[in-house]
Amino acid sequence: MSEPESLATVEALDDHVRRHSYDRLLMLSDGIFAIAITLAALEIQMPHDHGSLAELTRAMARPIIAYLLSFVIIAIFWIGHRNLFARLRRVDGPLTALTLLLLCLIALLPAVIHGVYAPGEDEAPFRLYAAAMVACGLVNAAMWLYAARRPGLMAPEVSNAYRWSRVIVTLGMPIIFLPGLFIPVEQMPKVMLPLAAIMVILRRVLLPRWMARADRAPSST
Repeated sequence: MSEPESLATVEALDDHVRRHSYDRLLMLSDGIFAIAITLAALEIQMPHDHGSLAELTRAMARPIIAYLLSFVIIAIFWIGHRNLFARLRRVDGPLTALTLLLLCLIALLPAVIHGVYAPGEDEAPFRLYAAAMVACGLVNAAMWLYAARRPGLMAPEVSNAYRWSRVIVTLGMPIIFLPGLFIPVEQMPKVMLPLAAIMVILRRVLLPRWMARADRAPSST
């Protein structure tokens, strides 16, 4: 893991390069996440012609829902990104490339999500939204998988049980939204809600039990 970069730090070149690479990638990541959330808010436009408060509320409902959805989804990915980088000792080329790919997709989310709530009955915006969720989830899972398997990236204190549990959890997003690429939009709640419930049970019940057994296993041998 790394500390904020300081020009006054005296250290070996290899240590400086390692810390510099980590710090700059982390700063870029936080900046992209912050900009994406800000852009989502900028999509909200007050209508020029409105009458009563009820009419204004109805007119603002779609953009506000789109913003809240953007905020929640971007926050979920930011929390996962934060949890990963909090456990890293360094970054390398492949992990940097995966992080940049994730940031590229995150920056597109406000426009993609806003399109879902634009007026119209076309299913194409929702297909694009589902594809973006699947892509972000797969890249996020790939980051955890690579960091979990690559020696020297994660702190040695991070157990194998935790590493693999995070890989499984990050696959929840693409699993939930994958049906959105194929089935009619009106059927999505019937499919997504059970999948989401299964992932919650897996995350809150099954994985903690598996991690507890895995952590106890070495001491019992």
